[in-house]
Amino acid sequence: FATCNPGWESALKAEMRTRHGETITPAFLRPGLVTWKVTGEIAEQRNLPLPVLAHVSGSSLGMAKTQEELREIAAKLGSLPDRIHVFPRVLPENGFTAEEWDAIDARSEEIVSILRESGLNPDSSPPFQGELVLDVIFGDEGEALFVGWHRHDRFRFPFPGGMPRAILPDDAPSRAWLKMEQGLHYAGLGDPGSLAGKTALELGCAPGGGSFSLLTHGAKVLGVDTGEMDGRVLAFAAFTHFEISAGELCIEDLPRRVDLLASDMNLAPPVALRYIERLQRRVRAKTLLLTLKINDAKMQAQIPAFLERVRKLTPGEAIATQLPSNRKEITILSLPERR
Repeated sequence: FATCNPGWESALKAEMRTRHGETITPAFLRPGLVTWKVTGEIAEQRNLPLPVLAHVSGSSLGMAKTQEELREIAAKLGSLPDRIHVFPRVLPENGFTAEEWDAIDARSEEIVSILRESGLNPDSSPPFQGELVLDVIFGDEGEALFVGWHRHDRFRFPFPGGMPRAILPDDAPSRAWLKMEQGLHYAGLGDPGSLAGKTALELGCAPGGGSFSLLTHGAKVLGVDTGEMDGRVLAFAAFTHFEISAGELCIEDLPRRVDLLASDMNLAPPVALRYIERLQRRVRAKTLLLTLKINDAKMQAQIPAFLERVRKLTPGEAIATQLPSNRKEITILSLPERR
């Protein structure tokens, strides 16, 4: 099984077909969730990146309409799970409100209580590498629970559903705030003050949602965009605005090194990457958070090539993923050390 952004199920199936060929065939499908039947031998694929379009992927255990069915399905694991992740099937692109998170927490506590009554004692804290995670996915009211499992590794976001707990503020300059927050969490920089004393260069920063996120994490931000910036961003003394395009930016105006290079330019990926490559050779950022527009199947087919170009720019590992807040986009980021 794999979960994804609603509307991307067909694209995920195409990606899985490329990865596994005729050894799997699609089975059950709902918005945000796809399962496959294994019709041949699949090689062990531990410690390999997830499909780009998948938030979570693992082995299916079945559907549970009742509490007893949930207990019976969980018992199929044979060994006790180390962790349990309970999360909704559909992750909204604008994130959840505080009230919705409270409802998710209540549902999770209810399901964990049922499992504990049956003898399981899974922990809901973030997993360590190699630990077995029981995934319980819920949908609309009255819909059966979907149950599966996966083993945690360094390529997986350690929270349920791959969804950071970031709530889009009402006064955020733009929803780019949420994309930046989710990207920072994925890169291991989600804690308050995680960028204190760091310098970030953001390409395509207007009107300022991403910059606002970086600034509130403590970064000094160099923003590049011809567009007008939100006054709340300009009010930060730590923000410098280059009112030009990335192609016009003179590299001599930049410091020799920045800590984080972010980009959300509204350009075709080959063009955006050309500018990113030029600037990265100057600033040598350790952390990359690059949003690329994937507007059609042609661009989607080139994702592996785009990723290879980025991997040449950073000494660490880089992966491509689709964050819950991404629309017709993916994010390529440098990977932190996972616990």
